Amino acid sequence: MFKELNTIKLISEFLIEKNAISKNINSIDKIYDFFSYLEQHKNKFYTLYIYNYLYNFISSDEVSKRKTSARVFEDLLAIIFNGVVADTQQRKNLNYQVSDYFTNVKDKIASNRREKADIIFKNSYCFSVKTLIDKNTEINMGSFEKKVLFDSLKVDNYLSERKSIDGAGVGSKPQFLKLLQLVDTLSSYENFREKFNQMVEFIYSDDLLLVIKKDNQMNLYFFNGYEIVDIFKEHSKNKNDLLEIVNRYEGNSIRIDRNALISKCTKKIFLDFSYLKDSVVGLINEFDYKLHQSYINFLTKDKKYKDLILKDLNHIFNEFDKNYESLI
Repeated sequence: MFKELNTIKLISEFLIEKNAISKNINSIDKIYDFFSYLEQHKNKFYTLYIYNYLYNFISSDEVSKRKTSARVFEDLLAIIFNGVVADTQQRKNLNYQVSDYFTNVKDKIASNRREKADIIFKNSYCFSVKTLIDKNTEINMGSFEKKVLFDSLKVDNYLSERKSIDGAGVGSKPQFLKLLQLVDTLSSYENFREKFNQMVEFIYSDDLLLVIKKDNQMNLYFFNGYEIVDIFKEHSKNKNDLLEIVNRYEGNSIRIDRNALISKCTKKIFLDFSYLKDSVVGLINEFDYKLHQSYINFLTKDKKYKDLILKDLNHIFNEFDKNYESLI
């Protein structure tokens, strides 16, 4: 995997020179533009190599259910766009101006937003990445401070994921509906809505890339932060509409309906990897295998393998020559 990433780093440098990758990533639109470029050049070597990596290490049924595939995808994005995969320390370096609306809880709200950053750039631009398998229709949108959201709404005893005696809670959609009905009775849904929208406007204002892995397919959905905010606000107009997007809390993290989000997406790309098997990717994979097999044999068995590797590689290069014009 590391040797493939080293190759992709070289491909990235080549594509930056061609202006296919922006030198200054400051919007999810530029990530979208890059994948659009690949789709327009599907049979070029650089696209084939990147798609082959996406399929074999992230999207194929063999690996897609592994939790590590999400991190593998983030590593790939960081390599291609010259960013870094966020860790705790790097997130702490992100500074946000929190509204005075959140007096006394500014640190908590800022922390909720910081943890959304998955890829960070030198110019402090960052975006969030969510990867799902096709069967998972729920998105974990990360921390959304529960106690802050319901503070002063007189429902502190109902903020458990377990169902209360009267059925109110945050652990399921039916519980959530009863909780919001209690809020309306004991306080005001409009007060809840105002706080919900204020939190959404700050916590979810960074861009988002949503990825759905389906073996030979990978669906990419690109959202500007303001689009995420607008979608949540539109759904917050009343209790039933809100629960078309919000499913439940798990711990301090809010989980939402995937379809409510992607139905509003204006920038999406569906990658189809099925064509790879009929492309020169097979030769590329054979080249990598022969190269590594031969130098291992050369260093561990006999120097005669030097001549064999040169013969094998010469044969593969002759095959590349037949497709050269279409690959470059």
